Amino acid sequence: MAVIRFEAEGTQLAAFRDALRRNGVRCSGQQMRGNIFCAKTTAGAQRMLAALAARYQVTLTVTARRGLRYHLAPYRRRLGFVCGALCGAWFLWWCNVRIRSIEITGNQRVPEAEIVRALADLGVSYGVPFRDLPCSYIEQQMRLAVSEIEWITMRRRGGRLIVDLTEETPPPEMRMNHVPANVIAAETAQITGMDVRGGFAVRQVGDTVHAGDLLITGAQTDAFGICKYYHAEGTVTGTYFDTFEQELPFVSELPVRGQTQTETVLSVFGRRIPLTLGFVRPDADAGTIYEEDAEPLTLFGRRLPLSLIRCRYTQQETAITVFSEDEIRTMLEESAARYEHNFHASDTVLSKKAEFSRSDLGISLKINYVFEGVIGKSSEIFVKLS
Repeated sequence: MAVIRFEAEGTQLAAFRDALRRNGVRCSGQQMRGNIFCAKTTAGAQRMLAALAARYQVTLTVTARRGLRYHLAPYRRRLGFVCGALCGAWFLWWCNVRIRSIEITGNQRVPEAEIVRALADLGVSYGVPFRDLPCSYIEQQMRLAVSEIEWITMRRRGGRLIVDLTEETPPPEMRMNHVPANVIAAETAQITGMDVRGGFAVRQVGDTVHAGDLLITGAQTDAFGICKYYHAEGTVTGTYFDTFEQELPFVSELPVRGQTQTETVLSVFGRRIPLTLGFVRPDADAGTIYEEDAEPLTLFGRRLPLSLIRCRYTQQETAITVFSEDEIRTMLEESAARYEHNFHASDTVLSKKAEFSRSDLGISLKINYVFEGVIGKSSEIFVKLS
């Protein structure tokens, strides 16, 4: 609010103050300095002050003016300032009538990138005016485009498009307890333990079985020749052999990163404007690795629909690499450790015999394992009806 501070001097100051009170002119900070009355009031009451001062023959002097209107008054004749203010106001209005940012809430299983891509296919992207969005139609099409969405709504808040959604509740996991099945051997092994929870065991501890042999059956024939089928279930453990083999050469041609070129791009509502003069983008078919980093621009803590993108183009080249014997042995051991972790993490290693072989071209590693673990797997029974 704009306020002024004034001084009134005259012989009828008491009547002048009473007139101010009767006419509703509110004064604050009142002081009397001899025959001078000092106070401050709103700028809108300046005309009433002048009229009352003339009536009561009081000399009125404005000593100070404060407020935005007085700060901008010296610039009212400067065309550049006025044009800049108008352009800034137009830019703020333009940003608020178009999609400046898209915020998605409520998604847990569906990736945000998939939702943004589906919205873009329906014409919802940065820079699109809000008045051109058929929200009801888009919400209906989004439920068809992304099957995991059960409910979705879109609302506008300034220049932000907020997408609230609810994902479908996944169905419970199907249990195959009532499907007729057998338990067969997955490996050629010697049985060390059996825990039958359904069906009838046809093998016992200490038997040697081949891959595919029946361990627990889910079929039973009664005394009348009627065959009944059950879901055989159980845990069968055994010891079995396995082999790991790999060879690595002393000389290999490996991909390496070459020279990197950087381009700066200004993104305005998703449209990219190059800022690096004379930059020529490398051919995409020439084995180029593309990477980018986006830095959004902000104004007064608010994110603008502008961002600086630094695009990096790195040439992918190949180089001849020579490895020593110790390096190859280390790589082979690491590869064997990954094999054990990926394929036999739940098994117990009973014995392990490694053998390195060296040739003129490289080194090979062969490991003979003896594992103890689960060897039974479920196999459904298919019945042919006559």
